[in-house]
This record gives sequence, structure tokens and C-alpha cells, in this order.
Amino acid sequence: MKSSKLFFVFLIAMTSVLLVIACSSDSDDQEVIKIGLLSPITGPISQYAPGFADASDIAIAELNQVYGFGRPRGGGYEFKLITVDSGCDGTQAATAAQSLVDAGVVAIVGAACSGATLGAIAVAAPAGVPMVSYASTSPAITTADDNGHLFRVVPSDAQQAVALSVVVSDAGVSNPAVLYMTNDYGAGLSDNFELNWSDGLCTQVGYDPTEGSYDASTLAGSVVDGGCDSVVLMSYATDGAAILEALLAQGFSGSVFGADGVADATFQEAFSDVSALDRLVATRPRPGTASNAKASFESAYAEAGGSDGAIYTNETYDAIKLVAAAVVSDLERAKGQYPDSDLLAALRKIGVNYDGASGVHTFDSAGDVLGTGYEVCQFAVAGTTVNFSCPTIWTADGGLSDG
Repeated sequence: MKSSKLFFVFLIAMTSVLLVIACSSDSDDQEVIKIGLLSPITGPISQYAPGFADASDIAIAELNQVYGFGRPRGGGYEFKLITVDSGCDGTQAATAAQSLVDAGVVAIVGAACSGATLGAIAVAAPAGVPMVSYASTSPAITTADDNGHLFRVVPSDAQQAVALSVVVSDAGVSNPAVLYMTNDYGAGLSDNFELNWSDGLCTQVGYDPTEGSYDASTLAGSVVDGGCDSVVLMSYATDGAAILEALLAQGFSGSVFGADGVADATFQEAFSDVSALDRLVATRPRPGTASNAKASFESAYAEAGGSDGAIYTNETYDAIKLVAAAVVSDLERAKGQYPDSDLLAALRKIGVNYDGASGVHTFDSAGDVLGTGYEVCQFAVAGTTVNFSCPTIWTADGGLSDG
């Protein structure tokens, strides 16, 4: 009995050792995949960065659950997200992109601001690292010198300008002013809006959005002194809020419109007087029709405490998941190698009818997508309470309709 008991204890001990060895083997076999995220943690749209972070965390957690331990073929992949600050600036984004390349990322998700994306791709493309932007809408992205390395899951502002011109016209105004940032995003959107506006503009004034480089009162004065019945802002949050407050201070009572740079519920955080936000109507890319992918993400986002009305969170989630699917596909086929041409091919293959939380996307030859139309959002202020909603949509084939 005594020897049998000792043998039983020995078997238990050996089993424990084998389990430890097996787990260590699984850990050793696990492939670590680093993905970079360019986020505007500082700069004129910094208040939108927490939403991008929440969406990213959800995507990475899901990826590690799906591709981690317990896969049928054993081993697995561990996804790690390396987030750096683009500052919504091309020069800073280029430096940030280089730090991601040096850290060994296989792909970069971002940036948000178009100028930052263009600055980053100038570093990423020569290094053979593809980028998928979740929010850059400038038409300049389409023709960027990227050697096929730049993709995005949002449509070009060449299309948003059409939607915005319809929204402004439908509001019954006839003499709008256009105040636009002279960066890639603002200038591109302004030019395309002018092309799609049937009548002449009241005035069209460009400005450098860098803090300290523009005078909000002077910009507001150009609208008021011109006798314009409305104003269309191609702005970001910080400069847009300053201009709206200056318009209120100068007694402007006309209609105010904007685009996706201000179409976020957290835009109100940029104001010292939220009453200046009242009646703003702004367009932003529509995050697709109802689908399992959309419902699943938005439920997870709400559970994570993500803010209502946040912009480009569905797109951030999709960009990360799409990149990850392409990387895993390439790894499975290439057995751990990362040849640039193969990963690019995998991205293009995965990016055909990709069913994501922001819609069904197919990359064209320039890495662009058509999108699914635009939401038309509005702010209504009652005292210190701001209500943000997007009750209307615009689509290329259906025009304006209830959302």
C-alpha cells in the first residue's frame, strides 16, 4: 500500500511537470504581432482620441481571444498595439511612424488627420509597412506617393463635399461663407464644396489651424461684414469652437454647417460657452447599415464605457481587425515570414467585401472605399445641456432621408 501510494504521488508530480512543459511550449510557439496606432492624443482633435483608444482596446481583446491559445493547430498569435501620438501634424506623425517602424510593427493603423497620414506614409511606405487610416478623408490620400501601401476605410471628401452641399442647399440658404483650414483636409474639402455649390460663395477664407496662427474674431468678422446668411466650417475642434464663439460674440444669427472634423458629441468639450454650438449641422461618414458586426462592436463599445456620438470608432475597430486578418492570413501562408508584397496582397484580398462594424468595404486600386453615405448630425443646446443626434442620412443613390 505504501509503495502504491508513493507511485501515485509520483504520477501526479510527473503529470504536473508535463503540463508545465506543455504550457511553456505553447507560450514559446506563440507569435507576437505588433500593430501600430497613430492617434491624435494631442492637437486640435485630441478630445476624440479616447474614443479611438476604446475601440482599439476592444479590437485587440477580441483578436487575442480568437487567435490566441487554444487554436485548433496549436500555438497562436498574441497581438500587441503600440500607440503613438500623431499630434494631428504631418511632421510629428512622420517621427511617430518611424518610432513604430523601429519597434517592429507589421502595419500601422491611422492616422486620423489627413496631413498626419500623408506625413506618416512618407516614412512607412519606404520601410515596407502598410497603413490603413480610420479617419483621413482628404482627396490627396487617393493620389499620395505610397507605392500601394496606403489604404483607408473612410470615403474621400470628394464625396462628402457633395453631401455637404446638398445639406446646405436643403436648409434654404443661398449665400454661404466658407471658412477652411489650409491643410490637406480643409483645403481639399473646401475646393470640392465650391465645385459642387451651384451659386457663388459669399466669401471663402483660408487659415492656418495651428494654435496661435489664426484670429477667430477676424475670421468671424469676414462672415458678418460680408452679409453672409450662413457659414460652412472646414475645421477641427479647437479652431472650430473658437470661430463659433467669435461668431456668437459678433451677433451672427445665420445657419452654421460643418463636416466630420466637428461632427462628434465630444466637440462640446472645446467650448467655454456651449451656447455657441447651438444649431450647428455637420456631416460625417455613415457607419454602415445594421449588421451583426456593427451591433456586436457597438454593444462592446457601450459596455466599455465609450461615449455616445463618438466619431470614427467603428472605423478604428475595423481598421485594426482588417489589418490583423491580413497579417494572420499572410503568416499562415508564409510560415512566419513578412514579405511586403505578400502582406499587401493579403490586405487587398481581405479588403474585398469586408463586412465590418462601419460597413462593407472593398479597396479600389488606390486603397479607397466608397463608404455607405453620410450622417447629418446636429447640436441643440438648452442651457448648459447639449443634445447631439444624427437623424438624417445622405446616400449617393437616395439623397437625403430619415436615418
